[in-house]
Amino acid sequence: MEYTRAERFWLMVLAAVGLLGINGTFLWSLYARPGTVDAALSNPLALAFVIEAMLLVVILAWLFRKFGLTRLGWGWFIALSLVGSLAFAIPVALLLPKPQRPATTTSGDRP
Repeated sequence: MEYTRAERFWLMVLAAVGLLGINGTFLWSLYARPGTVDAALSNPLALAFVIEAMLLVVILAWLFRKFGLTRLGWGWFIALSLVGSLAFAIPVALLLPKPQRPATTTSGDRP
């Protein structure tokens, strides 16, 4: 899949926001307010959202690999999602497209 220069720029911006903004806020809250994670995971509604997000990470990893949208393996996509959020992993995966195979030509002449 080919992206225009503007599309590549905005995918990089989204990846930076996901890694630095969303994930940065999460890491800051872990450091500054360590009890909030325990409180969130003890809340059934928040826990349902966490479980749904993890399920979607696995499904997206499988779909990206199945349709050849990225050269990353499913494990790398899941690792990027856990390290930097889906807002980071999706653009990074899309910016690393699967390498194109050289076209093979078949000729009717066989030696």
